[in-house]
Amino acid sequence: MDVRNGIWDASAMDELRRLIREAVDAKKTTYKDLSIAIAKNHAYIQQFVERETPRELRERDARTIVDLIQGAPAAGEAAPRRAPGFAPQIVPGEQLVGHRDLPIFAAAQGGDGHVIVTFDAVEYVKRPSVLEGVKGAYGIYLTGSSMIPAYEPGDMALVHPHLPPARDKDVVLYHVPPANDAEAIIKRLVSFNDREWTLRQYNPFLEFTESRVEWSFCHRVVGKYSAR
Repeated sequence: MDVRNGIWDASAMDELRRLIREAVDAKKTTYKDLSIAIAKNHAYIQQFVERETPRELRERDARTIVDLIQGAPAAGEAAPRRAPGFAPQIVPGEQLVGHRDLPIFAAAQGGDGHVIVTFDAVEYVKRPSVLEGVKGAYGIYLTGSSMIPAYEPGDMALVHPHLPPARDKDVVLYHVPPANDAEAIIKRLVSFNDREWTLRQYNPFLEFTESRVEWSFCHRVVGKYSAR
């Protein structure tokens, strides 16, 4: 049975165990790395495979593991420049419009994947068409490595502050309304409810939750300019 066919029954879990064993034996990954990827303790996947405890994984976790195994290089091969669930839009030059009126702000590393955004424009650039006429639109020069390969240090995230939160979109979350200096996190929004955001970063791969009370302001990233 193919675990990619979308039916995650007991036989699919048995096949998933086989795929994990083969990937670990081929040194494409480790039990620890797979456990961390789904935000579990380092022995969780080894126990799932060898002791069948738990008997089944959540579908989301199973899909994450399959994606990681399928994207992992064999021993001695270079790692692919790909991140599960990531499809950023790199804005081509012909889509830049209007005058140089899009403010760009700088971000400094704040620790634990956080950044400090200083809302004093360091330059102004032309807008992509998706931000044409959007009041309050802006860009951020990024720093840090938590979102590599989606965003390299020096890339510019292009932000629409009025779009609603949406699953599988990149977002900037703030504690307070952006003004002066503000602490922010730039991550993939996996899901959300009334209480919390579920977020993803790529380096190291990790899914985690943050309180919506603490991170009240969510702005959508709609594209990027690559570092010059």
